[in-house]
Amino acid sequence: MEYIPVKTRIMQPPQDDLFSVLDEYLTDVQEGDVIAISSKIVAIDEGSCLLTEGTDKTKLVVEEADLIIPRSYWPSPLTIIKGAFIGTSGIDESNANEHYVLLPKDPFVSAQTLYAYLKERHGVEHIGVIITDSHSTPLRRGATGIAIGWWGFKPTINHVGEEDLFGRELKIEVTNLVDGLAAGANVVMGETDECQPVTIIRNTPNLTFTEENTKDDLLVSFEEDTFRVLYEKFLT
Repeated sequence: MEYIPVKTRIMQPPQDDLFSVLDEYLTDVQEGDVIAISSKIVAIDEGSCLLTEGTDKTKLVVEEADLIIPRSYWPSPLTIIKGAFIGTSGIDESNANEHYVLLPKDPFVSAQTLYAYLKERHGVEHIGVIITDSHSTPLRRGATGIAIGWWGFKPTINHVGEEDLFGRELKIEVTNLVDGLAAGANVVMGETDECQPVTIIRNTPNLTFTEENTKDDLLVSFEEDTFRVLYEKFLT
């Protein structure tokens, strides 16, 4: 299995053309590849950017979030957006040239569009697309990658009914494949001035390709979430 970084030119907020960037720099696409793309350059392509001057970031965070969890000990609240805990509603100022870059409005629509484009352009039957972002994990320092949208393959591997090394039948085991791939891709992409917002993930084992929307295979509602106890008093 390989993670192959793709270095590109700088995409300029508030809007720039991602597809021309992919045409120029993403040239080695093979059958069965998964293409991880930073949410930031997807958002810039879609024009989801606001000038920092004259924009109330605190208000913007509240407007964008699906759930706000106040924390008096920290300058900004904890937020849930796009099915994940992502700080400040995913609003980013780094590498944004005096803009706030928001998350794509609908990462699954964005991923499907990119999937269809790359599939046709490179003449492949099977390909996957992941739109990545980064978030922090409780009780851990630093950020790791996470998938906020994907298309072209199943995001999980269901092991229910399989047996472990000692013949015990597995009852609930499911592998979160898409977030694992996103985490690896973000290590390759970097967080500062690498300018590698695209990663080719090649020879991934156990991929099942599909053209269906598999969002519900991974994302769960607040009501179904086993971690709901941590934030349920903030639900309205």
